[in-house]
Amino acid sequence: MILVGLLGLLGTAVNGVAGSVCGHVNIEWISTHLPFPTDTRIVLKQEEGQLCEVILSIGGDLAPVYAGNNFILVGQLFKEGRSITRETINTLSGAAETEHQKFAEEIDLKKEKRSVFFKKNIKALEEFVSLSLKPSNAKDFLYVITDPDCSHCKDLLPKLELTALESGIELKVIIYPILGVKSRNMAIQAICNKFSYQAYKEIQMTESTYPCEQAEKLLKKTDVFFQSAGLSFVPLVIAGDGSWVVEVNDIHQVRSHLGIESSKVEAGPGGACSSN
Repeated sequence: MILVGLLGLLGTAVNGVAGSVCGHVNIEWISTHLPFPTDTRIVLKQEEGQLCEVILSIGGDLAPVYAGNNFILVGQLFKEGRSITRETINTLSGAAETEHQKFAEEIDLKKEKRSVFFKKNIKALEEFVSLSLKPSNAKDFLYVITDPDCSHCKDLLPKLELTALESGIELKVIIYPILGVKSRNMAIQAICNKFSYQAYKEIQMTESTYPCEQAEKLLKKTDVFFQSAGLSFVPLVIAGDGSWVVEVNDIHQVRSHLGIESSKVEAGPGGACSSN
């Protein structure tokens, strides 16, 4: 009852400010002043003197901002020795729990959709492979999706190499540069010069990169494919038959799927490089 009542009040606060100092404030307007992830939401907005106090949900966390007619302030608002911001946040404890739960559910749903997408389109991945590491005893293979300038990818690759040699499994590397111009130039460098796995693992940016038609076509097709999958981060490791996907840098999960390591081994949080 308390939570339902609180959310009802929030809805009234958000929708009941037309013509006030908050009348022009919405996600589209805020985004012209302040960059934030695409899943950001307004939880509450209300008048606070000549400013509009806005509580945003960003990645499941509540973040306060204060909007004027043509500007935004980020931080806490104090008045007569009181933190107005803290008082507002304290009234939203129920909403904070809801936002955390909602964000976690959205993450799980997106992960499941990506898993289904890759299983359905697993044969298409072969077209995007740029290089591989194939042990002499390889009986199966994995797809490894990386960005050449991603630190988490660079950390994962040598661990995957040891795992591949240990388990007799081929690593097929797909280069998906999402971190900007430098990453794309490094990808072009690797593709045009037909880098081996070892060379790619140790890749460094050269002063000049000359694109080749092969790289331009491959990267364009790769971008379209992974954007349709809703993929905005790397690394990923995908079973050759699409039966499982390990997102982020988590060698323990990979080894567990391969039967090398017990599934009871506690995995770390992993890490990823994101385009957001």
